[in-house]
Amino acid sequence: MKAIVVVPGQAGPTLELQVVADPVPGPTELLIRVRAASLNRADLRRTQMHFAGTGAPFVAGLDMAGEVIGMGSAAAGWSVGDRVMAMTNGCYAEQVVVDHRVALRAPTRLSWAEAAGLPTAYLTAHDALATAGGMVRGGSVLIQGVTSGVGIVAVQIAKALGASLVMGAARNTARFGRLAELGMDLGIDAKHDDVVAAALQNTAGRGVDVIVDMIGGGALATNIACSAIPGRIVSVGRMGGMTDTVDLNELARKRISLVGVTFRTRTIEDKQRLNERFMADLGERLADGRLRPIVDRTYPLAEALAAQAYMASNAHFGKIVLET
Repeated sequence: MKAIVVVPGQAGPTLELQVVADPVPGPTELLIRVRAASLNRADLRRTQMHFAGTGAPFVAGLDMAGEVIGMGSAAAGWSVGDRVMAMTNGCYAEQVVVDHRVALRAPTRLSWAEAAGLPTAYLTAHDALATAGGMVRGGSVLIQGVTSGVGIVAVQIAKALGASLVMGAARNTARFGRLAELGMDLGIDAKHDDVVAAALQNTAGRGVDVIVDMIGGGALATNIACSAIPGRIVSVGRMGGMTDTVDLNELARKRISLVGVTFRTRTIEDKQRLNERFMADLGERLADGRLRPIVDRTYPLAEALAAQAYMASNAHFGKIVLET
């Protein structure tokens, strides 16, 4: 099969289209004919961190959609021809395997590109809001770094879950109009405006119930000041850096829960439970088209390097997708 492999280049690791061996599904795995694979910010880091000098090729990619073309003996509940979407390594390729327990059924209303853009961003945003954030209907939400991929999705999901007030802060205000169409009630110019003052003013001084943070380093003091008593701050992204300092007195005074989320350290069983809750909360909206991923641009599989360069330019709004 054809696949995009991370290889050493003159300026560091780069991507190359190669012909590699077809994957073989294990007992619990589905073999998928990949129709589309979407890019995530993590793909840029993975390209720089991984390359195979010897041994098996390192195939790039984390998110895909396609159809089942084979399965292992213990992969129950699936049939050849079923539409599937999933987070799985090595999906910048014509075929990939995924454990059947973490595969999601791709709604027929979604195109392949839309379905490929769903798993990582939507599952992460839902986990941050519903599970780690404990968001309740009628609550308030602030999304720091709202113009990021997961930030955009968090707006959609917060509204779908019944948030009464969805605020977003970002330095790029040009995208606030489109975010308002997706459900953002208030956009805060993080470059020129006082984020804390805006958050408190729009919550009658109470503060925000759930803060989803895509910024990381440099944002924690602001998040604590914006938080309600009690409140939850969910750390998702680290666009501003990996480290920060915390005022433990304010954290304690406000009885704030500071929680981090990732799928990297999740077991198959953990992911399965999160998938099930995600579909219970949002499956109907996905099936009828009320909730759907935003696709910015598509590229042929062979142009994966150009697609990653476009992502690095930060000019996109929504998902960038490779089509096989």
